[in-house]
Amino acid sequence: MTGLNLRFAARSEIGKVRRNNEDAGYAATDLLVVADGMGGHEAGELASAATVAAVVAAASNSVGADEVLNQLAEAVITSGEYIADVVSGDRDLAGMGTTMTVVALREDRIAMAHVGDSRAYVYRDGALQQMTKDHTFVQTLVDSGEITLEQAAVHPRRNLMMRAIDGIHAVEVDLSVRETREGDRYLLCSDGLCGVIDANTISECLSQEDLTQAVTLLIDAAMAAGAPDNITVVVADVVSDAFEVDAVLIGSAADSANQSRLPAVEFPEEGEASIQIIERVLLEAKKSWLVPVLSTIGVIALGFVVTIWWLANQWFVGVYEKTSVVAIFQGVPAGGMYRLVEISDIDAASLPEFERDQVYQTFESGDLEGAEAAVNRLKLSANLCVLTPSTPGCPELAQ
Repeated sequence: MTGLNLRFAARSEIGKVRRNNEDAGYAATDLLVVADGMGGHEAGELASAATVAAVVAAASNSVGADEVLNQLAEAVITSGEYIADVVSGDRDLAGMGTTMTVVALREDRIAMAHVGDSRAYVYRDGALQQMTKDHTFVQTLVDSGEITLEQAAVHPRRNLMMRAIDGIHAVEVDLSVRETREGDRYLLCSDGLCGVIDANTISECLSQEDLTQAVTLLIDAAMAAGAPDNITVVVADVVSDAFEVDAVLIGSAADSANQSRLPAVEFPEEGEASIQIIERVLLEAKKSWLVPVLSTIGVIALGFVVTIWWLANQWFVGVYEKTSVVAIFQGVPAGGMYRLVEISDIDAASLPEFERDQVYQTFESGDLEGAEAAVNRLKLSANLCVLTPSTPGCPELAQ
């Protein structure tokens, strides 16, 4: 045994647009995990949290790299069962799922498991290499030679997943074992990072000697690029030093509210300092945006107070002009009296003609839940156009 360990730094952020953090992560001296939850009514965070817990439990019972592969494959089944159990208790949560990317260090080898479009990279001798392949629609087009990587980066279907852990479908897991050595640096991230910054920027950030600084630079780069999605980053160096450090849970897996909603899931213990609640604080700050406003207008006319209250209870679905994707807004479109609440991954141009016209004209919803349900329906329509492009009104897919 070589005595190699992982010295790590990890961080998860909500980003600038999302209302909550559906990403989850875990880092220890022998295990790194990132999961990116999606779908359902505020349930993506449950899927990712349950998957991280299942992986940690499975990997802790393994010895060699080959054995841990089998255990990680079993963890995918277990996390699917957790998700199915949650959905069976609340049908409103149907549609939830998650990606999963895992690196487990065993002696001088790493075992890897991967599903979805989160990614793992290795930075060795100043060169960056992507170790995982995205399980997305556009990646299949790249593999078949129909589009280039550059075209894939801006394709309207770049967020359409072909594989995810959802508790409904059996999922094929990419499993592999690789040699590793002291000095290797690994990056695991959600697409909130790699989807908005390029490989050159990632490489430059990872070139920083200090792990925490590297993580900070990566997060800052994603924020500067607009941060339309949650951002989770785990960076780890392979070292021969012997040291003790608490394992770290981040994102949705560290949120006690999510843990309480998953009573059948056993979450790993961690040091008190490792739980990151920054994203929860930011979320509460977003939710309380009316507090200072209402405090100020306490001395103004009651009619103005009522207007503000009324706007806070208005919701509509429209198109986010900067990226032409479907989004949810709070307020009313007339007069610009609204704020952006949530950006979806649905390109408005990919919708059937009737729904495309409707969303460009905007349509109101009685509450946030109704707006989210409408977005889910639009996503189904967009996916239908991908699967059956001959459907009347569907646009031609970009090749």
